[in-house]
Amino acid sequence: MSTKELGDLGERLACEYLVKKGYNILDKNYRISFGEIDIIARKKFKLFGKNDKVIHFVEVKTILQTIPKNGRPSILGNSNSRSEPVEGFFPEEKVDYKKQRKLRQMAEIWLGKNKFKQNYPYQIDVVGILINENIRNAKLHYFSNVVSGN
Repeated sequence: MSTKELGDLGERLACEYLVKKGYNILDKNYRISFGEIDIIARKKFKLFGKNDKVIHFVEVKTILQTIPKNGRPSILGNSNSRSEPVEGFFPEEKVDYKKQRKLRQMAEIWLGKNKFKQNYPYQIDVVGILINENIRNAKLHYFSNVVSGN
C-alpha cells in the first residue's frame, strides 16, 4: 500500500467515523498554495437540543503497522496515528506547533472564502489511525480541539 493509498484510506475511515458521530462533511481535501485541510465538518442540526455551530477542521494522521516474519513491528506513515505506539511513535504527534499554526491560517482562509463571519467559532481536531495490515484492523483516536479558533 502506497502512502497516498494509506492517506486516502485514513481519510475515508475518519469521514465514516465523523458521520457516525453526527457530523456533516462540508469539504474534503481543501487545498491552497501552502497546504491542505483533510476534512471540514460541522455537527448536524438538531431540532430539539443544543446546536453546535463550531466548524471542525480535521487533520488525519494514519500509520500502517506490519509485523514481518522477524516479529518486530515496522511502520509506514502518511501522517500518523495513536493506539499503542509503534516503536514509540504516535501519528498525532506530527501535528506540532508549526502544523497547528498552518492549519489555523488555512481554517481562517476557508471561513472567509465561504462567507462566514470573521469571528465564527472553529476548532482544529486531529484523528489518529493505526492500521494493522496483518489482522486487517484499524484503531482510530479522535482528539478534539487541539487548536482553538475564535
